[in-house]
Amino acid sequence: MARDIVQSPYLEGHSAGNAFRREYARSVSTLVERKKADAQRERDQYASKIARDREGCREDLKAILGWPLTVAERGAPFARKTEIFSDAAMRIFRVQLEVFADFWFYGLLFEHTDKGKLPLVISQHGGLGTPELCSSFFDSGNYNDMSMRIFAKGVNVFAPQLLLWAEGEFGEDPHRAALDNELRRLGGSIAALEIHCLMRSLDWLEKWEKFGGSFGMIGLSYGGFYALYTAALDKRIRAALDCSFFQDGTRCFGSDFAWPGAARQFGDAEAGALVCPRALRIEVGNADELDCVFGAQNEFVRLERYYQSARDALSFAVFDGGHEFCPADDGIRWVLERL
Repeated sequence: MARDIVQSPYLEGHSAGNAFRREYARSVSTLVERKKADAQRERDQYASKIARDREGCREDLKAILGWPLTVAERGAPFARKTEIFSDAAMRIFRVQLEVFADFWFYGLLFEHTDKGKLPLVISQHGGLGTPELCSSFFDSGNYNDMSMRIFAKGVNVFAPQLLLWAEGEFGEDPHRAALDNELRRLGGSIAALEIHCLMRSLDWLEKWEKFGGSFGMIGLSYGGFYALYTAALDKRIRAALDCSFFQDGTRCFGSDFAWPGAARQFGDAEAGALVCPRALRIEVGNADELDCVFGAQNEFVRLERYYQSARDALSFAVFDGGHEFCPADDGIRWVLERL
């Protein structure tokens, strides 16, 4: 049955209402800027809570990131280990950790076979990466052999896989953004889930017979974000190196770094404040133009205020390079000296 046609008595061109739409769009933008200014004032006030109650603030950050950090279980998870290489000096394993029932978190474990118990450093890849890539199994790209470089200096290494690999040679599209949206609807986030997995990895690694009593963590880009925020939430990490991810929050990219209400309490400086008095080093390349390092030096000035009583445990370095793991070993040595 055909519908009746009801013609408006008034007709106009398509653009006649554009000025009103522009005014509405301007109103939304203005409102957002006002709310951001309010949030910045609240963030400034929150600094006093960090100074007096870091443990309470750690719980605040867990609540912002969401499940499963809010109900995190502890105890060593079940592990499956597959040895893929061994010689007189090194053994390499593929490790799967059962973080939840039938939920398997994956990483590479590098062991010095010719030494006793040693500290262990997590080597965290970034976006489009894998533990094999950052560990020089076939190439190294902008990771500059980070896993092998720190392993060669006398620590064991665990290189975990995040839901960040490039579709194609590394497998099917992991659909990170879509799964993050689903987790947010369920009260969590992909960041919370993966930080939880990293913390559960420490639960298992600290029981490992080759573990020598102290943890460090290094990471590039997304991996730098995870190094910063995992160290903020897990005090077992004595020293962390965040390379090519430290920003002032004005150019966040993607929902990964835009949790509800975070701007009122936590930027990267406040996350770094929860690492204090443990050791934290930030490195950025002077030719890195990505948003994830926008305003890094100003944000570091903010972070320094929280480290006034532990200034020797905080370091910031600008190296000659782009979006990459620093080619020089200064940051690696800095971390190892503090383990």
